Amino acid sequence: MKKRLGAGCWSFLFCAILSSSPLAVAQNAANSGFRSLHVDASKVTGEIRSLQGLNGPPSPVMAGLPNLEKQYRQLHVNQIRTHDVMGPTEIDSHFELKDPLLAWLIPDDAQRAGVVKVGNAGIIFPDWSADPEKPESYNFGPSDKVIAAIKASGAEVYYRIGRSWGAQIDPPHDFDKYADVVKHIAMHYNQGWDNGLHDNIRYWEFWNEPEALFWGGTPEQFYSFYEKTARALKSVDPALKVGGDAIALSYNPGPYREGFLDYCVAHKVPLDFYSWHTYADRSADPYDGARIGKNIREILDARGLTKTESILSEWNLTPDFTDAERDRLRGVGNAAFIGAALTYFQDSAIDHADFYRGDAAWMGLFALDGSYFKTAYTFKAMGEMLATPQRLAVEGTDTLGFAALAGRSASKDTVQILISNYVIPTHLHAMEMPPEVAKTLPPTLDFSKIRSLPRRTDIVYRDNAGYNLTIDNLPWGKNAFSVKRYRIDKNNNLDLVEEKSGSGGSVNLSNALAPDSLELIVLQKASAGKK
Repeated sequence: MKKRLGAGCWSFLFCAILSSSPLAVAQNAANSGFRSLHVDASKVTGEIRSLQGLNGPPSPVMAGLPNLEKQYRQLHVNQIRTHDVMGPTEIDSHFELKDPLLAWLIPDDAQRAGVVKVGNAGIIFPDWSADPEKPESYNFGPSDKVIAAIKASGAEVYYRIGRSWGAQIDPPHDFDKYADVVKHIAMHYNQGWDNGLHDNIRYWEFWNEPEALFWGGTPEQFYSFYEKTARALKSVDPALKVGGDAIALSYNPGPYREGFLDYCVAHKVPLDFYSWHTYADRSADPYDGARIGKNIREILDARGLTKTESILSEWNLTPDFTDAERDRLRGVGNAAFIGAALTYFQDSAIDHADFYRGDAAWMGLFALDGSYFKTAYTFKAMGEMLATPQRLAVEGTDTLGFAALAGRSASKDTVQILISNYVIPTHLHAMEMPPEVAKTLPPTLDFSKIRSLPRRTDIVYRDNAGYNLTIDNLPWGKNAFSVKRYRIDKNNNLDLVEEKSGSGGSVNLSNALAPDSLELIVLQKASAGKK
């Protein structure tokens, strides 16, 4: 199966237009020494948060893809966003074989024809003239399978209301009717309506990237549409968390950021969370998400929305899903980027994060046979950290790519440290957009006025060839313990690279760890058994 360009992201388009030459980040490539790290295992500073969310269900979104329920459980995926499922879980999406965006996403004609056929047959409300109050008006079968697979993987459903990449972008003809349909979808999945389920789907996200290629109406139409849908969902259950608007240009002020938030405040529209996206295409900087998250939090708080959650519902190193970038997206550089970014998210103002994307489609984490790419092993390593949720501070890290996360188990018999060593590349490519796709851009977009997150140009790398790690005040005192090191690099896929024993109340470890790579270090009290 050919896989090139992915969906669900807009930022690559504006980056491609704004960029006419390769970008560079100032840095010193010399690796002159090891980083000194220190962990006091007696001082718990908080709890390690699960930010293991993904876009892309474990069930196949098209023919030829594997079922990944087992793999998602192994990664401890905690949330799955139902975006770009290509038909199922969507209300009124319609796909055309010759659509230029869909052709860019799926260049193979036969494969695209299959997606169009299955996608159009999989939507929930296929006849717009039907009565939304009648069960026979709904086609829940394909969506039920997607939701069931998510639940079987152990993750919660983050239900995206809207349309996939390549579907029509014109607003629905009747916002009230659409909201009524959404209401009955919530009733089906949470209250058993129409032989439905009781899945307790909490998060309901409205739309995707409305300022980009997913919405052809005006901002004012969008505000009204969101209000009607949000109030319809709250009428089903006031405890449901409703929000949006999954903005693409999250650092850019405008009608779908400040304008949307101001409308919700002025009209007292429910907004339990605000969602946004970021791809580090122009910076390759793993700290971008944390920086934008701080900005989003300030914008929300300034409007009195202090209880509104901030959800990063799409993120990755780059949204360029072309064949030329395939190896980079699957490789150890992106694996190290993900490890650093997830570590930085721990101390950020981000409440949930959903990586784009998890399955075996379009820069996903897995191959067609279900095997792991390097990036999947990073999520697996981070998932392992959840077994030691009592967070311990790590001294000696930075926000430039040398990141570390430490924790101990509640039983105090295990201590773990995950070290990510990532270096921003000197040269970044600029993505070119096919002319036929450029023609689909909304005429209202003025790229000269788009504000993007300023790149950090003063980055200098020092002492990042490895680590000198000291862990003292081990929770089991001076008893014997084991040390195991698992590594992700060009030659290892979270493989055990060293196992030894020790005793005493502290341990010193010194090992080379060149960029780009990660290491999971596991210390266990000798009587705790094997990992």
